Amino acid sequence: MRPLATIALALVVGSCGAAAAEAHTHAQPLVIYSVAKQEQYVNNADDRTRGQGKNPFGNYRDAAPAVKSAAPPFPGDEAIFAFALYRDARLKKKAGSAVFVCYYNFGKNAYCDASFHLANGGTLMASGAFNFNAPKFTLAVTGGYGPYVGKAGVVEERPAANHSQRLVFRLA
Repeated sequence: MRPLATIALALVVGSCGAAAAEAHTHAQPLVIYSVAKQEQYVNNADDRTRGQGKNPFGNYRDAAPAVKSAAPPFPGDEAIFAFALYRDARLKKKAGSAVFVCYYNFGKNAYCDASFHLANGGTLMASGAFNFNAPKFTLAVTGGYGPYVGKAGVVEERPAANHSQRLVFRLA
């Protein structure tokens, strides 16, 4: 009888663990709205000019690039964005702040590191590549602090009313 009770207990504990893991994976998403407050663009054109013919690798010239971009951002340029975060779409309830540090590469694409500092004392870190002309984007949430220690997942951005962006964090 005792081995049968042990097996039954193991099955109950196992099914509870599986249910908890399932619930954890399908946790309620965190929805926040952001509004850009500041932007600083860093044009590194002086570095490109300085590197033409005066670089440590010599004066080697390869074929000219197939596509020339007339307007910035150019590869190597940077941008820093500061955002105010809100808990509601009407932008009335403050939720914290965010900073994006973006490095442009080819085709006006950028790789961004983002940190979201929330009013509950938590911080979420995210990063990823996207084109700034895209109507929406997704970043990988790579970790956090405070209540978000050990969390990972994605944050999906879509335009919203009042010049804001709707951010949906799906964390596990």
